Amino acid sequence: MTYFSKKIRDTRIDNDSTQEQMANILGIARSRYKNYEIERNMMPLFIIVKFANHFNLSLDFLFNLSNKKYCNSNINYNNDLSAKLIKQIRQEKNLSQEKFGKILGLPQRTYSSYENNERTLTIEILLKIAKITHYSLDYLTGRVNN
Repeated sequence: MTYFSKKIRDTRIDNDSTQEQMANILGIARSRYKNYEIERNMMPLFIIVKFANHFNLSLDFLFNLSNKKYCNSNINYNNDLSAKLIKQIRQEKNLSQEKFGKILGLPQRTYSSYENNERTLTIEILLKIAKITHYSLDYLTGRVNN
């Protein structure tokens, strides 16, 4: 069990919630939620943010990037904002799309499609960016301003 799946399971249990209740809160089927807890599927980013918002948790805490547990935010995930932020970060680091794509293990065209909001960012891509640039996942998803 990965750190993330253990965290969402433990959070649900610590809050005396059932999988059915969590599924209703997230607006998904119970079977879909269960698959996230048992790692059959990875939660899409917008659902991860919805989960974190419900419990006021930091995304960095959920993915073991920080010990800071709480983040008081109710901002829903906005892919356009994240795309703008990763472009800004890349430019601040004086990297081309090709170079930043290589660092992330992506072809330039694939990276460009994320940056230009032509493709929805995944948590896997944002995790790589967070680890490489030392920016918070909460910042990269627009939940906090710094």
